[in-house]
Amino acid sequence: MQARQSYNRFTTNLINNTANFINNNFDFNIESNQNKQLKQMPLMQLELFTEQSYQKHFSVVITMLNDEQFHGKFISQVNRNKFVFKVSSAFFKIVTLDQLKSINLV
Repeated sequence: MQARQSYNRFTTNLINNTANFINNNFDFNIESNQNKQLKQMPLMQLELFTEQSYQKHFSVVITMLNDEQFHGKFISQVNRNKFVFKVSSAFFKIVTLDQLKSINLV
């Protein structure tokens, strides 16, 4: 019983902290006005996510500033802010961090 209570407390804290982080750091502009754009993730967070995705070969979905989305993997790092993204065996995209809006694990 003790383990279950601490697990539930941990889960509740994790959910609450994650929700607070999202609310404090991202502006999703959920309103009736559809002309507003989503904010870009902070550059340091984009750097961290991109670096981790590249090193661990994670499959991710990237969203560009123009709302295009690509599903694939980062396969090469050109420099700190530029990566080669493999979408398919025939389609590669050179991505700079200033072009990205967000990175999400699949």
